[in-house]
Parts: sequence; C-alpha cells; structure tokens
Amino acid sequence: YEELKDKHLTVNKDITEENQTGERRDMMPWFWLIKDGRKENSSKWLQEFHRIMWLRAKQHRDRWSEEVQQCATDMLMTKNWFKHQENLWKDRAKAAETAQRPGHECYAYKQTEMWHKFYERCKTFDSYIQLYHVQTR
Repeated sequence: YEELKDKHLTVNKDITEENQTGERRDMMPWFWLIKDGRKENSSKWLQEFHRIMWLRAKQHRDRWSEEVQQCATDMLMTKNWFKHQENLWKDRAKAAETAQRPGHECYAYKQTEMWHKFYERCKTFDSYIQLYHVQTR
C-alpha cells in the first residue's frame, strides 16, 4: 500500500456540495480503488459507492444538458420576439402613413429598424440554436 498523505484524507466536494469550482479535477484517493479480497462486505460497499458516484455524475451531466436546451430555447424565443416586434412596428408605420401622420410614421420606422437590427444580431446564433434545440427534442 501507498503511504497515506493529508491530500488523501480530504472529503470529495462532489459528495458534500454540488457545483463546486474545479470539481472536474477532483479524483478519488487511491485507497477507494483497492479491492479487498478478504472482506466480502467491503467489496459490496465499494460497488455501492461507485454506483452512487456514477449516478451523481449522470445527474450532473443531465442537469447541464437541460440547461443547454433551455438556453437554446430562450435564444430562439428572443429571436422570434425581435421579429414579432419588427413586424408590429412596421404595421404601425404603415398605419401612420395611411393616416398621414409623418411624425408617428418616422418614429415607427425608427423602431422597426431597431428591432430589425436586434433580430439580425440574433441570427448569428442560428447554428447554435438549431444544433442544441434539435438535438434535445
């Protein structure tokens, strides 16, 4: 066996606390990986320990997968909202033009352009949105 050192006796933050900074670099100490041929119970306990650690890792991955899906959905909804606002102000501009209200028409076209620019900026995220939104359905 190896000599026990202080770093081997630290508690894994994945067990006691979730979402710790740097947790991806945490490694189990070497003595958790030893299979004891003498004691049947310790082997079962170790299997249970590894099963729980695996389930925690899976749950962590699933949570982040859900977060990515939610982010892609939010980005798609934002892009659609910008397009909706652009169309809304375009209709208002046409109504102001028909009513011969040049000040309202000018303001409405300015708003139309602003929402169009927001929409165009969101189009840069199209590949990201399609990739993650489609994958997770």
